[in-house]
Amino acid sequence: MIGIATTRIRPLTEDVCNEIIEAAGGRRAHPDQAERKKRNADYILGDSVIELKILEDEGLSKIERQRKLAEIFTALDPDRPVYVLDRAQLDLKGQRAYDRAMESPIKGAVKSAKGQLVQTRSEFPNSKRSILLLVNNGNTALDHDEICELAGRRARNDTDDIDGVVVAGAYLHSDGFDTLALWPIHYVPISLDQPFPEYDALHEAFHGYAERAMTEAVRDGLSRGLTKGPVLDTGFDVDGKTFVKPAPPLGQSSDFYVNGRPRLNSAGDDFPPVGLVFPELDRAEWNRFREFMPDDESLGERYGDWLAKRERALGEGTELKPTVPMTVTLDGWIASLDGAAPPRRFGSVRLYATALFQQAVNAVLEGSRSVENTRIVPSRFVLVTTEIIGQDQANDVSHILLIEPQAGAAPQITTLVKNARIRFQHAGALGASYAAKHSASSLQWQRDKTYAWQ
Repeated sequence: MIGIATTRIRPLTEDVCNEIIEAAGGRRAHPDQAERKKRNADYILGDSVIELKILEDEGLSKIERQRKLAEIFTALDPDRPVYVLDRAQLDLKGQRAYDRAMESPIKGAVKSAKGQLVQTRSEFPNSKRSILLLVNNGNTALDHDEICELAGRRARNDTDDIDGVVVAGAYLHSDGFDTLALWPIHYVPISLDQPFPEYDALHEAFHGYAERAMTEAVRDGLSRGLTKGPVLDTGFDVDGKTFVKPAPPLGQSSDFYVNGRPRLNSAGDDFPPVGLVFPELDRAEWNRFREFMPDDESLGERYGDWLAKRERALGEGTELKPTVPMTVTLDGWIASLDGAAPPRRFGSVRLYATALFQQAVNAVLEGSRSVENTRIVPSRFVLVTTEIIGQDQANDVSHILLIEPQAGAAPQITTLVKNARIRFQHAGALGASYAAKHSASSLQWQRDKTYAWQ
């Protein structure tokens, strides 16, 4: 993700699960399974028949599922360029639609497993319960708790032939320096009158394997077979909008990356200009420039011509590249030439206006402060908010407001930029440009880290 080698582990394959079941005291239900025509369950553990299902496919890779999720989340705010696939954002109706979209792999596993369990129970008449062992190996669109919830619901609703579900998985989280490994395993009871006493042995065997696997990963590094890497952001694009499931944060700040964990920037480090500069001339200064540059047609024949040009320039500005009038004077322009002969063309004045703009932007940026560190509220300021989303800065979303506090009343708030897919540095520069445009000498900023990876 960030170009740094990270720890890897072996994926949870069927062979690995065979090893875990054997360590728990179980065995293959049908050693001759390859020669049998009927589909059967995989294991016998004590009095329990167990069918193994491994989730291998990335849950967000299916086009139909992408379309359903896009419809659900776009309804929250049709103007956003990036949506975080967070079920908690949705109302009850939306959550039900989200579950229906995401549960297909689990629903299929339950449907397939129930028939296999029934078949093997008929061949082992002394067995007492049917267990689905659901192992998440490749579906990062659902976290462990979501899989437990969906698997339990589907088993309860779709069949009477599954008495319990065991959900297990292995998840690596790494920034290239710190690595956190999680090996969750949980039992979800379905038939409350059928306890699963063998679960304790299965739980112990699973974590015994986890300890051996992590020792192997540390000892053997990136050797062949250790192919399961850290959890990354997953997502997709639909109709020009991005939908992303951020990788979970590592849980605490890094002692190594003191300025924050490195994040990918797939959009590149550079960003386009944040302003179109127009030289602002009052009538008196226009007359002085017109007298000094009588042959330069760009000034127009009358002051009204210049004002018309100004209006056209303002119309050429965009939300991400506003037109910023910068006041210039003949004396100031001449002084900026450091004794050089003043040219008789207005092009040099445009460059002077651009230099003034850059100075204004730099001054605002140098004096900018985070909202948390600002005690005195300025009389007029620009507020920049950036939503930090996952591991890629290209998915960050920024908003810019002009705020004018009012004595004894609520502040006047003007939205300058909303839902712009630009990273924090770009948003700060753009906010400074707007500060210059609206004669606001102060800029405040904040990072919304609700979905930050760091």
